[in-house]
Amino acid sequence: MTISGKGAALVMALLLGGMGNVMANENANGAVTLDPISVVAERDGVLPLPEGPSQHQRIMGIDRYVFDIEEPTRMQVRTHLWLATSPNKVILRGTLYDENDNIIARGSRLGGRFTLDQALNPGFYMLEVSGKFLSGTQRGSQRYYLTTRMDAL
Repeated sequence: MTISGKGAALVMALLLGGMGNVMANENANGAVTLDPISVVAERDGVLPLPEGPSQHQRIMGIDRYVFDIEEPTRMQVRTHLWLATSPNKVILRGTLYDENDNIIARGSRLGGRFTLDQALNPGFYMLEVSGKFLSGTQRGSQRYYLTTRMDAL
């Protein structure tokens, strides 16, 4: 959706006031484009964090997962490796950030993987997963995925 003129200022004010699950982008003509946060996140290389299993990701560099919490919640995250990936040859680390980029928690190491168990207040969060190989080379079959559980407190 694109909004221009006086409506653009109103939409921007409403969004800055916390209304909606969208992100406003202003184009060169001064029009404001509204995109769902999930679309912006995917475009910018950030992944949504679903409850249950995530999509499989190659173990290389850093993956960022975003999510929001609407009520006090206990979040549990566990990493899993594909069978072709040896936990002795990889290290996965998880760091949880709040919307102000403060570190909320770091995952507990479990072999080459991690687990995370954290009580969260309402807000927006990002889970950063970094993967590193200790030896050998990266192959397409060396992947991980997350399982996430969210329980209201």
